[in-house]
Amino acid sequence: MPSKHPRIAVTTDPELATALERVRVATGTLEADATLVRRLAVAGAHAQLEARDQRREAAEKLLDAMDGGRFDLDLNAIDRLNQPTDSGR
Repeated sequence: MPSKHPRIAVTTDPELATALERVRVATGTLEADATLVRRLAVAGAHAQLEARDQRREAAEKLLDAMDGGRFDLDLNAIDRLNQPTDSGR
């Protein structure tokens, strides 16, 4: 189908073929390969950005808790846990 948008070539290697088949089995979709790859790429991009935002938010909350004194962390205890033991002798 003609399009004013540039196209990209994607090789259907065994890994991609398996992934597409797994999606088809799981969802029952009858989409053509190119349509399915496009849909999955767009959904994957949204998922990656959402995951990035969630990681950033979690890090900010952790840092806020640490800065606000609401995070009780015994650094000396952590250091002791990380010390080598004499059990190997």
